[in-house]
Amino acid sequence: ELLGFDDYIPSYASASDDAILKGVNYASAAAGIREETGRQLGGRITFSGQVQNYQNTVSQVVNLLGTEDQAANYLNKCIYSIGLGSNDYLNNYFMPQFYNTGSQYTPEEYADNLIESYTEQLRVCLYLYFSFTTSLS
Repeated sequence: ELLGFDDYIPSYASASDDAILKGVNYASAAAGIREETGRQLGGRITFSGQVQNYQNTVSQVVNLLGTEDQAANYLNKCIYSIGLGSNDYLNNYFMPQFYNTGSQYTPEEYADNLIESYTEQLRVCLYLYFSFTTSLS
């Protein structure tokens, strides 16, 4: 409400047409930084998959607004928020019946591994974003 939204932002799966211009939520329950996180709970979209969905959304925004320049200007005004990592502990590290990460890494090593993986994933996101917006200048 404080940001001016009238309602919740729709999920990527349910957002259609012009609705994506009001925002899209890419979150997927149980997903984490690591690709395997949460697989014991069934279908989920990994963080890498969420990045792919963002790429698809950018293409949709270009189609909706007409040009890449207009889309880039629009996307430059958007708020981006990424929050994840707790599932990598709750639905991975602390579940030895499903994953060996708890015996493979000390808590410090696991945290370092998550930071390294997350850093690389963010680089991919930033590369996608900046390669799109700077290719238009």
